[in-house]
Amino acid sequence: MRRSWFSVCALVIVLASAVLVPAAGAAEPSPGATPTLVLTASHATLECSGAAVLAARLGVAGATVRLSRKAAGESDSRLIGTFVTDAFGAIAYRAAPRVTTTYRADFLGNAEWLPASAEVTVTVRPRVRLFAPERVYRGERARLKVQVAPAHPGASVSIEMWRGDAWTPWRVVTLGGDSRAVSLWSADRVGRQPFRVAMAADDEHAAGASGVRRVRVQKPNPYGVPIGAKRIVVVDLSQYQMYFFSYGRELRSFPCVLGRPSLPTPRGHFRIYAKGMNPGGPYGARIMSYHPPCAIHGTNEPGLLKRFPRNFSHGCTRLANANAIWLYDHAPIGTPVWNVP
Repeated sequence: MRRSWFSVCALVIVLASAVLVPAAGAAEPSPGATPTLVLTASHATLECSGAAVLAARLGVAGATVRLSRKAAGESDSRLIGTFVTDAFGAIAYRAAPRVTTTYRADFLGNAEWLPASAEVTVTVRPRVRLFAPERVYRGERARLKVQVAPAHPGASVSIEMWRGDAWTPWRVVTLGGDSRAVSLWSADRVGRQPFRVAMAADDEHAAGASGVRRVRVQKPNPYGVPIGAKRIVVVDLSQYQMYFFSYGRELRSFPCVLGRPSLPTPRGHFRIYAKGMNPGGPYGARIMSYHPPCAIHGTNEPGLLKRFPRNFSHGCTRLANANAIWLYDHAPIGTPVWNVP
């Protein structure tokens, strides 16, 4: 019985002690003292059109805090609003500045605390964008387009090229009234050329740069296949050879059998309009129709592909069955077929 009475007393003392502990995050009152006010931004530097979350931490629950801002180029601060801190003595505000801006939080004080203030600056970079083609043929000119936001009409920006191990200025262009500029670059060497655009800092913004755009310069093909075409089948009638091009690059090449002199393979530009698997007989493993009654198909006479010239069909283009299967898998309906002399 004595042990039970002591246990109850000990429990009462523990509970009483717990009641005296202040809530987490809240400051203990200290009349006449200055509380610690901290103002932070989730992003100290951001790109125009981006946002940062401002957090003012005072540690005094239910306190009134004024939040204001002063943008670059402005002489006076502007009030954003008045906020009341939460149970942890904090407030949060989402800011989306267009220019570099300094934010200020002010606690005016109350009967228990003296006033306090804090500042944080959010630096804003312009949004610089570069548009460039992914591929061009050697000897062509690539159109490089620049766009900057917010608008900077009349500002100068530098188009830079990556050369070896560093960015090198290539051309300085002036933004027009729509904050855009265009420049042409002559592609004279096969390979990849990285570009970016850099813009110097001004009174309202930090220096900015675009993402990197890599232009692939390719050797032109002899058939004039456009570099923007995802896939084109070219049959060179004089070579008895078929080529599969993708974005101007030759991916595969196959020997083929063409029409006999009395039933020549037609010349011109066509498109695959029908496909079939395992037609059998002289059509082999696959068939792709492009100009009635002509088609590209496999064969049951692979030995004909070893002869030259190879004019044995009724106008169709015959391939080894393995090659016909590959083409069937990579040339959907609608794929252009160019039969060139």
